[in-house]
Amino acid sequence: MRWSPGADRVEFAPGVTLPLTPFFGSIGVAPPPLVGRISSRPPGWHGGNLDNKDLVAGSTLYLPVHAPGALLSIGDSHGRQGDGEVTGTALETSLRGTFEVRVRKGQRLRWPRAETPTHYIAMGLNEDLNEATRLAVREMVDFLVIEKKMSRDDAYMLCALAGGLARHASGGCHQGRPRFTVEVVFQIDRDVLRVKACLTKPLEARISEVASPYRCRRFT
Repeated sequence: MRWSPGADRVEFAPGVTLPLTPFFGSIGVAPPPLVGRISSRPPGWHGGNLDNKDLVAGSTLYLPVHAPGALLSIGDSHGRQGDGEVTGTALETSLRGTFEVRVRKGQRLRWPRAETPTHYIAMGLNEDLNEATRLAVREMVDFLVIEKKMSRDDAYMLCALAGGLARHASGGCHQGRPRFTVEVVFQIDRDVLRVKACLTKPLEARISEVASPYRCRRFT
């Protein structure tokens, strides 16, 4: 598919156009050294190939740091994508991005988390769908308890009343066999909590600009 310079939409087929929502599908740090070399395809506690379409300009991603220097890597750019690359690809394209990266020392984070202008996002990643879902919900409960000072019971109930789940899988290969990691995203609307708070976690990468070579847009 092709689009003209300055376009906000792309034509999929005659009479069918889609808005461009550019983002980077892979944002991650190095895994723990003891793990050794891992595939770059499935995401994990280090982030990596998250393919989370919500991580557009103006969002913030928080990643735990496992190795000296973090070794942040960003790539796999898309013009747009649904909730999961069910065909294995999205609208692949070339992007230029501007990021603000901060290190937050003395904090603990087990799994990637994110903030968008409208939502708080917790992530669970596992080969088993049920386990990935449990991880995502537990991460959101922990966030509400630690950052919003709720009781664990209230946080769990709020997740049931105001939370939302989305699922997709990222492919990979293990010992020559296809292998998929299920990514479950659990999110809560920021307006529900009213009070804007900053997640105090080890590493945040705020995406301030994402643009294709044909179109430049700045976000504040």
